[in-house]
Order: sequence, then C-alpha cells, then structure tokens
Amino acid sequence: MPVATFMDTFLKSTSADRDDLLSFENAFNTVPERADSAAEICEPLFQALNKSTKHRSRCPGFVFDQTISRSIRSSRLGYAKPHICCFTPENLQLVGQADPKLRVELGYAELIVQVTADPSLDYFIDPDTGTNHGDLAAHDFVRNLPDNSSQHKELTRAFGLHISFATEIFARQHRLHLFTVSLAGSLARFVRWDRSGCIVSRAFDIRDNPDLLAEFFWRFSKLTDAERGYDLTVRTASPEEEELFHDAIKDYVQVQLDGPGQTELEKALVTHYQRGHVTVVPVWSQDSKPEDNPQRFLVSRPVVTPLTLDGRCTRGYWSVNVATRRVCFLKDTWRTFARPGSEGGTLENLNKLGVRNIPSLAIHGDVRSTDDPGGPAQDTQTDQFVDEAWARRIGGRDVIVTRRRHYRLVTHTVGYGLKDLRGTEELLHATYDAFVAMQDALAKDKRLHRDLSVGNIILVKEPDRNVRRGYLIDWDASIRVDKKGEALREGRAGTWSFMSIRMLSFNHAEYKHTIKDDMESLLYVVLYCALLYLPHRFTAKNLTALYDKFFEECQDFGTTMYGGVGKDANGANRTWTRRVRFGSPALQEWLDTVMNYHSPLAEDGEKYEGMWEVDKLDTFWSNFLETHELERDNRTVNKISMASQYDPDSPPTDPPTPPSPSPIPYAASTPSSSSSYDKHSDEGPERKRTRLDHSPPARARTPAPVRDRRSGPPTVVPLRRSQRIRDQQNKSKAAAAAAPAPPSGISSQRKRGATSARGRGRGRGRGRSRK
Repeated sequence: MPVATFMDTFLKSTSADRDDLLSFENAFNTVPERADSAAEICEPLFQALNKSTKHRSRCPGFVFDQTISRSIRSSRLGYAKPHICCFTPENLQLVGQADPKLRVELGYAELIVQVTADPSLDYFIDPDTGTNHGDLAAHDFVRNLPDNSSQHKELTRAFGLHISFATEIFARQHRLHLFTVSLAGSLARFVRWDRSGCIVSRAFDIRDNPDLLAEFFWRFSKLTDAERGYDLTVRTASPEEEELFHDAIKDYVQVQLDGPGQTELEKALVTHYQRGHVTVVPVWSQDSKPEDNPQRFLVSRPVVTPLTLDGRCTRGYWSVNVATRRVCFLKDTWRTFARPGSEGGTLENLNKLGVRNIPSLAIHGDVRSTDDPGGPAQDTQTDQFVDEAWARRIGGRDVIVTRRRHYRLVTHTVGYGLKDLRGTEELLHATYDAFVAMQDALAKDKRLHRDLSVGNIILVKEPDRNVRRGYLIDWDASIRVDKKGEALREGRAGTWSFMSIRMLSFNHAEYKHTIKDDMESLLYVVLYCALLYLPHRFTAKNLTALYDKFFEECQDFGTTMYGGVGKDANGANRTWTRRVRFGSPALQEWLDTVMNYHSPLAEDGEKYEGMWEVDKLDTFWSNFLETHELERDNRTVNKISMASQYDPDSPPTDPPTPPSPSPIPYAASTPSSSSSYDKHSDEGPERKRTRLDHSPPARARTPAPVRDRRSGPPTVVPLRRSQRIRDQQNKSKAAAAAAPAPPSGISSQRKRGATSARGRGRGRGRGRSRK
C-alpha cells in the first residue's frame, strides 16, 4: 500500500492542534543508510525517537525503549525481544521492574520497531517507479532469492522474528489489530496486522523523508485505544469478580480431580488463574436483538493459545458466568465470514437432536466492535484490499485473503484434555464415548466431525460414572453428508497427525470425507495416547522415529503437501507398531484387533474382511469394555527425543541473568490518566492444519488487561524444572570451588577425568535438552 494511503486509511488525522509535534527536520539523519549490524541502526534511531522538548515529543504520551538490550538471546525464537518497543510511561515502568528472562514487554507494547542492518535485507521489494501496468501486475512483492543462499536464510529469519513478535503480542493482549514498523538500513515500512494477514506499506527512506515517519508516530499518539487495535469489549475484573472467579474455579477443580491434595490443587488452579489478571468478557447471543445485553464471563489464563497469527486463532478458557456463577468453557475465535452457519449453531442443533457425548451449548455469537449493544461486528480488514491496484503477488501467486469475524462460544461442558488421561481404562472408555458421538451425529444429523484429534476429546468427571466421560468437541470443521455418506465437499480437513491415509494422499483434493476416515483418525488418537502416556517397552530413540514417520511425516510436491506413507506401510505389514509391546495386555489386544479391522495383514485377510464398518467396530468395542478389566492408574509419560530439534545458534545452557538495566527514560513520569494466543492454522481448500508441535507445551500466556494495566508488576512465572536443576548445579559447583583443595598426588587425574566427563555431557546434552 502507498505510504500516504496507509496513513490516511488506518491513522486518520482528526486533530487540528499540532503544537505537540516535534519538528521532523533532520530528525533521522544520524541513522546510517546501511550498517554492519542492526545495533548501528537501532541506537541512533532509538535516540531520535525518544528526543523531546518540554512540550513536544515524537509520539506524545508514549515513550520508546530499546528492548533488545534486555534480551538474553537476541536471535533465538522464544527468547528474543524486539529492537524497539513503544509503551505508555507507566507500563514501561512495569516492564523495567520485570525479570529480563521474561518477555513481558510483548504483553504491554503498543507497537514495535524491528531493524535489519542493510536495505538488501528487506524481505519485500517494491516495483520500480514508472513500471507499466502489465509488469506491475506480475511484480512479486517478496524478494526472490535461492532458498539455500545465506542471504535468503538471513532474510527469512529476520522477518520470521518480526512475525513471531506480532503473534506473541496478539497472544498476550486482547487485540484486533497491531501496527509495527520495519527498518532495513534507513528504509522503513509500516505494517498493519490482523487475523487475516498483514498490509505492508511501500518503503521510504527516513533520511530523505523524515516527515513520513514523524507523522506516523504523531498520528499514532492521537488514535483511540480501539484505533490502536485493542478490543474494548473486555475489561479488567473488579476485586469481587476476581474472588468469584478464583473460588468457582477452585471448587470445580476439586470436583474434577476427586479432591486433590493442597499442592496438587494449587498447581491445577494456576493453570486457569493468575492473580491480578482476571478479565470480564461479554458474549452476545447470535439471535439477540440490538438492544439485548450480553452475558458476561470471567476468564484469566487460557488453556488454548493460538500458535499462529492468522486463521481462526482460537483461544480457550475455563470461565465463570458472572450472573449464575457456573463454570463454563469460553472459546474465542475468528470464524470464516463467508462460510454459512457457525459452530454454535451446529452444536445447538446436535443438542436438540439428542446427540450424546458432545458439549452442551450455553450461548454463542459474533463479537461487536464495542460494548454498545447495537455496535457492528468485529471483522478483519486486510481482506478488503486484495483487489486494489497496488496489491502485489507473493511467491508467484495472487494474494488470497479470507475475511474473518470475531466470534465467541460458551459451553456448559468443561473438562481436561485427553492428554491428561490416568490410564488404559480412561483412554478406551473416553475414545469410545467419542465414537458414540460420531455415530449419533451421522445417524441423527447426517454430519461428520472431520477433526478427530487428541485435542478435540475432553475428559469430564460426572457423578454417575467411575471413569471420566469423553466428550467430542470442536465441531467447527464438521460437514453434512450425501446419500452415499460422503461429505458434500471434496478435500481434506482436520489435524495432520491424525488424518486418514486417504486424506493425506497426493490426490486428497479429489476425495470426499466419510465416517471411515473419522474412524481411522480415532484409531490414531488411541495409538498416539498409548505411545506417549501409557507403559510400553520401546526406547526413546525408537519412539521418536515412530512418531516422526507415523504422525509427522509430510512431503511437498509443488504446491501440494501430502503424507501418510508411514501409516500406509504400517497398515500393510505393521512396519512401525509390530515391535511395540504395551504393558497392558488388554490395550495390546485392542490395538491389534482394531488395526486388523482397518487393514488386515495378508495372512489374516479373509478373517477380517469387511470388518471396518461402523456397526462391527461398535460391537467389538462395546463388548471389549464390558468383558475386559482395564488398568485405571497406569499413566506413564514417555519422552520423545528432541536431539533433531537442536538449534546450533543457541548456547547449551541458559546464560546468567544480565545486570539490572540502566534507568529507563521517563519511567518516573506517570500521567494522571492513561489508557492503554489458536490451535493451528486451519485455512485451505477446506481446512488445513499445521503439523503438531511435539515439544512440551508452553504455559499459556495470560493476556494483559486492555483498559488498565497498572494493577501491579507482572507476576513472575516460576522457573522451569530444568532451570531449577541448573541453578542447583551451579550452587554445587560454587560450593566445590570454595572447598579446601584435596591432598596432592590424587587430584590431578580425577580433575582431568571430571572435566572430560563434563565436556562429554555437554556435547550430548545440547540436543536432548532442547525444547
């Protein structure tokens, strides 16, 4: 987008009073055109942005901080911080008080400025001035470099960090959109992000056109909270509301965990609640009238956080209804605007039809732009500009952007994920419950789920059952079937790791989903949980190989991604599972039988021919549960080796905490009044999923309150176990160093041996300790 169009569209100037605008004459002349390092660009830019007089500043009411200076690992994803962040003064003070190891900056940043050293490191490239219309239409906006070139790797890594910062800000804050600034040498671009993608301005030189950058920040300072991207429908809970949330969640956890001990209860509670970070979220009924008031729910820490920036970007919470004090599950997502119907509408219909083992709908509806009952819905804007003359191709293709609408859904059904299973009994009972839900939906509503996965089955403790019931959730990808039992549209849907062989194949776009594809996915869910959470005799190395080849394997052929080779080979001769011996004989029997139902071995073809049918599997499974005694508490977490995930750019251990940062500019200045994530990307011909991340799940970020973030310093998250172990080892080494030296004559050889062992340990541990 042209720079002037960008500012007139997204940062409209409504203030006639420009007395607080600092002069832009020679404002950024100290920023070099190109440099050997980003720091050589960042430092003079930071000084220029924070320059002010008594009554004028670059961004009135806001201050800038060189946040990369507090980054422990400035180039590693998950540790790096932006080069420069813009804050309100009071929020900058909170950030300065936080542990530098944490990334609280991204929970309070108003916008970020990301820097690369040289204009050739700009990820995008503009067409030449005067390019004719035909060549302009074919111009590729992304710089085209060989994939294996060092410059391409540097470009993608730099822009990848930029994307990760935007994603993290959306995950930590209640936002609808976000502004960032990208600098390559002295060339700047403005970027506006939302859940449909991003709009990037043309580049301009801040040395030749300082007025453009100065005008951008001045206009930004004049925007309202909503215009800067905040969701004004949410607010910080009052102390009384926070107490209500804490007590209700605590009571519900006690019921679900069968009266846990105090330590276990506190650990379970912190998954959903963080002190000082409880938010009130309104939900409007989809069929309500404009004058109707929404229901209000209290939330704190999400149990589901989006891992991508665009797409549905689902965020899920255990919540409490303010009026009824009932614990519910609140799903905050961005639905595809063009698709008819909604997940809530599907659930409502399934509930009416009496489909078993699915969530009970409480309320659902689109989110309005403000808390005004008659306000318009919250929609993305990136999609509105794809047909503009300035829109450019990326990767040789026209840009296709999906319009999305903010949507919230609340159910009365609240439980723990299937990954929290206690044993074989719970696994086979809960997955059978999901199988019943699949059958009911097909029989009563001619509907397929199409996304059977570990994340879409939850465990709920109910008074009339000794084992927790399984509920099949997330009906957003579901679809009706025709008379043949085939989906009304072709193409794959669901979670990659659990898709059927047919839907992973190269020709998947020609196939229509059937109930047998869902049955196959459910088989893979059971196998996945058995491998990772139940006892068996299989080494971590072999388990890792099985996991990668069976659940994660994928290949690209042009623009098509396909997989299922490992699953297909296992179906033919049990390539991957024949050597696994599970500790539960009953589980082993179940898996062997169901795999034979699905794909019998050559020698058993006649015996199992025609057994892969809904009624036959149901008969076997129900009888199996009635006639077999299953282990109740044999949970065993089996680790997957992370050696292949080793990042050579990262040091083998966490570096020491840097000294306290120098005083933060303007930190003492606090104005009397100031107002300030899904699971996976899931858009494709129908719906696609990124590959599952098999690293230990990161603790869900608690979004910072939008309207008032001055309630106190951010809560310090307890150290991970690995960090505590390293701290203890460091203390032991320090104590050993202070101890008296051993008698001469016996120390040299031992010292050499110890040093060698420590060196070998570090060499081996670098890969294993990676997250």
